[in-house]
Amino acid sequence: MRLFALVFLCACNAGFGSAGKDPVIADSGEGSDDTGDTDTDVLPVDADGDGHASIETGGDDCDDTDASVYPGAPELCDGKDNDCSGGADGEGDTDGDALLDCEDYCPIYALVGAVGDGRVSDPVGSIQDAVDEAGATGCNEARAFYGTYEENVDFHGYGVNLESVSGAETTIVDGGSTDSVFAIEEDGDGDLDEDGARIAGFTIQNGGGGVGAGIRIMACSPTIEDNLITDNHITTDISGAPIGEAGGVGGGIRSYNGSPSILGNDIIGNDACMDGPESGCDGGAIDIRGGAPTVVGNYMALNTAGDGGAIWVAYSDAWIANNWILGNEADDSAEADGDGLERDGQGGGIDVQIGGAVGTVITNNIIADNRASALGGGIVVYEPNTTYGKVTVTNNVIAFNNVIETDWGAGFTQWNGTSPIVYNNIIYGNLGVGAFADDSASTFTFETNDVFGNFPDYEDSDGGADLWSGKGSGNLSVDPSFTGVSSDLDFTNDDFTLKAGSACIDAGKADVLDVDGTVSDLGAFGGPSGAW
Repeated sequence: MRLFALVFLCACNAGFGSAGKDPVIADSGEGSDDTGDTDTDVLPVDADGDGHASIETGGDDCDDTDASVYPGAPELCDGKDNDCSGGADGEGDTDGDALLDCEDYCPIYALVGAVGDGRVSDPVGSIQDAVDEAGATGCNEARAFYGTYEENVDFHGYGVNLESVSGAETTIVDGGSTDSVFAIEEDGDGDLDEDGARIAGFTIQNGGGGVGAGIRIMACSPTIEDNLITDNHITTDISGAPIGEAGGVGGGIRSYNGSPSILGNDIIGNDACMDGPESGCDGGAIDIRGGAPTVVGNYMALNTAGDGGAIWVAYSDAWIANNWILGNEADDSAEADGDGLERDGQGGGIDVQIGGAVGTVITNNIIADNRASALGGGIVVYEPNTTYGKVTVTNNVIAFNNVIETDWGAGFTQWNGTSPIVYNNIIYGNLGVGAFADDSASTFTFETNDVFGNFPDYEDSDGGADLWSGKGSGNLSVDPSFTGVSSDLDFTNDDFTLKAGSACIDAGKADVLDVDGTVSDLGAFGGPSGAW
């Protein structure tokens, strides 16, 4: 999904439903001879009106005379290569049940506007119908063909594996700004069938409501994989009332007391009521409370919230690893606590309010170009607890982040008596108020990090690493020698791998190894999880 994310950021107005449909005219160039036989200007032609131009005119339709034939079309029992895959592949019997695949009733297929019974040759008309039929019959497999589905889908306690046929760019689920686009919640029977649920390969957009505008997860552990989750907005408080003294949570995804696997998604441009009340309005991309979610390999950019521009997490043993967390923002109205702040947003990238009993782990992430109004432009760890509160922050790049109202840690902030374990990170080039902040109540482990080039350079203000005396050892203050980065606020052009000869290579804790068996490098590509 990475390439698609970058294309989205650079050309977000192109429209997801326009793939393969927009006219493309070859430019013959200045001075070309349009009267000769070398004229190459060609307009794509869609003669059969199925939304796909013919291959001969630059499209992808292998038979532009038949509207039932195009890439991603359902395979019918008609002897044709309906989906342009190279054969009439619906005419086999892959599961050996004496029914042709195109006549089989599992998986259950959906196609926008269809009125069938769910066979691949006769789809149902909505994703909700496909999920319900797949769950009720024990099939637990559902597929959706190309199109825009305008609906809010509830899994109704079923553990259905829902996949798109042709991928997120052309398979869109639009929630109409009324409620979560998808809801996966434990149904109360104790069987936890919902743990087998999966959503893969969709654009999930235009969700609303007060809890998980894109995807709402409660007390179960589904898999959310390879989706584009974008333009979802918290529109009410948690109860469904208009936002007033409190706001909703989870612009992209909300997980409550569940342990979902959130893998390889592009989570871009979602909002959890930024600039709203101080209470709520948490987690622009993902809001986590409780459970032990696995959040790995996601691209989270340009999300906004009151706290936790990308991720807000509390009371959770979450594993947050190998993610790009870029250009997110946290800003809300100030608490009525007499501190004089006009704004009080915390954790532009990640806000850990209270860690987990086993521990919240933040490892091998690139956390760059985020900002908060008050605490922790990159990361804030806040509010310990006598039972909970364990947080480990290791092998991350924390760079070019900012806070815009206070002097409390543009890169990393720990606050209010927290005790995180912080090692093998590179904290670099953070803006406005420098690298790091902690309050006098916080005690923590801070070892073998490289803290360099921040403004102002707090790590140099009293002679370098001595600033951390009593709190750790082995810290560096050297240029990490990234392959190619700049402070131009354009996070799409930075490469945070290390050049050969970097002082951060093999500079980590001696008991932490890279995948090649050497001592860990510092930064996002070192340590046992450094092979992205």
